Amino acid sequence: MNIFDLVKSDLYRYQGKVSFLLFIKSLFFVKGFKFTFWMRLSKHFLKYPVLKFIPRLFHYYYKRVYCSDIGFRHDIGVGFSLYHVFNTAFCDGVKIGSNVTITHGVTIGHVTGAAPTLLNNIYVGPGACILGGITIGNNVVIGANAVVIKDIPDNAIVVGNPSRIISYKGAEKTLQHPFPIS
Repeated sequence: MNIFDLVKSDLYRYQGKVSFLLFIKSLFFVKGFKFTFWMRLSKHFLKYPVLKFIPRLFHYYYKRVYCSDIGFRHDIGVGFSLYHVFNTAFCDGVKIGSNVTITHGVTIGHVTGAAPTLLNNIYVGPGACILGGITIGNNVVIGANAVVIKDIPDNAIVVGNPSRIISYKGAEKTLQHPFPIS
């Protein structure tokens, strides 16, 4: 997918529609979109020797401003939504699918070198920790402050420390403006 389609999908997740005016408004006033935009541009322009420094400069600036440790080299699918960027951290090697919503204070880390994989249509609540070489299934909700260290099946709702599944109703009602995936 090209960079324009990725940015459009991210904008759609925040606003529910796409227009140039909404893009400009979101770029100036929506912290999560601004961070995601510069993260996407940094990854895209990595292959252009002269241009790669400008988006990276903005990305590193916003990493410092928002106290976030999310690099730009991660594999992140369409419709990524990062609400309240503050205190988020992703380890190297994390794979994130489409229509994933991450809130503030989330840590996605590796254990013994193995990083988690998040599939599609996932909501991760504030303060959650996802650790190790695990897979989080499709349509999953991870509650606030949950510590996830085991694979989670599709349509599960997970809470607690240690995490436990409390329901199989999925993430349909928790995702705001899911981007249609063809």
